[in-house]
Amino acid sequence: MKLQCGRLAQVTVAIIAGAAVWGCARSGLPPGGPPDTTPPEVISSRPLSGALMVEPSAAIEISFSEEMDRRSAEKAFSVAPDIEFRNFRWHGTTLEVRPASDFSNFTTYIVRVTESAADFHGVAMGVPFEFAFSTGETIDNAWIGGRVILTGEGASGVTVWACRHIPQPDSSGAYSRCEYEALTTDDGTFLIAHVKPVDEPYSMVAFIDTDLDGLYVPEEETGGIFKSGALVSASGDSIGDLDLPLELPLIDKTHPHDATGE
Repeated sequence: MKLQCGRLAQVTVAIIAGAAVWGCARSGLPPGGPPDTTPPEVISSRPLSGALMVEPSAAIEISFSEEMDRRSAEKAFSVAPDIEFRNFRWHGTTLEVRPASDFSNFTTYIVRVTESAADFHGVAMGVPFEFAFSTGETIDNAWIGGRVILTGEGASGVTVWACRHIPQPDSSGAYSRCEYEALTTDDGTFLIAHVKPVDEPYSMVAFIDTDLDGLYVPEEETGGIFKSGALVSASGDSIGDLDLPLELPLIDKTHPHDATGE
């Protein structure tokens, strides 16, 4: 009788242990549940938006509301002025990015995560996230705004760059991202914030990034380079009425540098 009681106790313990393991295995959403359609969001960032006197050696951290498709999130991440990154590291739902070298002193940096960043189930953010910080005592607050026009109407989803210098193509004919970037809204309007006042006008580039590679290839993508640009003076004046008409068909291959807005 004592032996039977012992065996009964062992069986009872085994059942309890098995139930615990089964419960752990079923933690989280059960398979076959409703599909995930909720877009992820950025819930916090470091440095804080608008932070001043940020250490030049600081890392950038972006925390998302859920587990991300890490490759798409890393591809959607950028900093302006453009810098090289040492590495990307993930801590759960937080992306940590360390620059290859220190940030420049007395400089405003704009961190951007485009709307293409997707969660683990492939649901994209849908709206971009952007914030700025400075390694100096002030932050650049001038802005450039306007509207991109295609066939007489506002064009949505168009990439717009504001460039400190007239952009030049590489050996393949492609143009790389300039210092500042924005994407047009449904009615074709855009706003580029935290622009640094300069003595010379910014050159403007607007194009439809067909292959989403972040490059403008005039022979393959509809767009234009507007040398007339926008002057954001040292007094902090901002420009809010630029019209950037895109050319269709594609711009003339023999004159890739002509400004379509002139």
